[in-house]
Amino acid sequence: MAKRPGAGGIILLAVVLGLVTAYLIWAKFREMDKDKEANWKPVVVALVDIEARQKVTEDKIELVKTPPTHHVPGVLTNRADAVGRLARTRIQARDQVRDTDVVKEGEVPGLSFSIPPGHRAIAIAVDEVKGAGNTIQPGDHVDILTTYTDPILKQEVTKIILQNIKILAVDKGRTDPNTGAGATTSITMALRPEDTELVKAAERAGVLQVALRPVEPEPASDTAGVRISDILPGLRAVEPATPGPGDGRATPVIISPPARAPRAEIKIYRATTETVVPSSQ
Repeated sequence: MAKRPGAGGIILLAVVLGLVTAYLIWAKFREMDKDKEANWKPVVVALVDIEARQKVTEDKIELVKTPPTHHVPGVLTNRADAVGRLARTRIQARDQVRDTDVVKEGEVPGLSFSIPPGHRAIAIAVDEVKGAGNTIQPGDHVDILTTYTDPILKQEVTKIILQNIKILAVDKGRTDPNTGAGATTSITMALRPEDTELVKAAERAGVLQVALRPVEPEPASDTAGVRISDILPGLRAVEPATPGPGDGRATPVIISPPARAPRAEIKIYRATTETVVPSSQ
């Protein structure tokens, strides 16, 4: 038979459990003591939403006393450490400002920090015309147009393929909108993965151009596109018909000139020879 623990073992176990309980109670009271208002420390908190690359000013932040247990890692405790710097990413109102949330003015943060979740950065070439007259800056929003030859209609078509696209950088990765002119060689945009495929396919098929949008938000425009025959009706050679069942595509109808009426003829028979001559009518 197994020996039952003696009184000494029971006493030792009780002592260990008592020590563990005492430690847990001490730790709990210590934690509660930290949360006493007398032990609260000030941290920098955003008063309003601060957008990425926007300068942090005095009126955008405040010092708020909070329990040490509520401090996020790396939180700033001095206003001077935040004022005058640029937000690396968007800081929401009432969020604590961390040292990783801001960068010194002139210090260019990595572009990957500016890409919205679920998007990718992709660049296209521009010039003064394609880039809206060198006016596009980081942070602007644009529409993307393409001009291509429709393989069914055999006509040039211009169509807006994407709207309200955010510009992350211009030219050689410049992300600061306060320095230099607008885009002259390239623009880098934030697109959903499927839209990156659309843009690159459109770039191969035709010519891309961007249109600068206003600062105030506007709803998307539903446009049908413009064909060359819409501006030069005399060149219309093919017209789309009602889509066939199930194919979802317009069936081209070739417009041909009317057939000529047959000319009157006179047949003359001489013995076994037949001669056909046109009528004078």
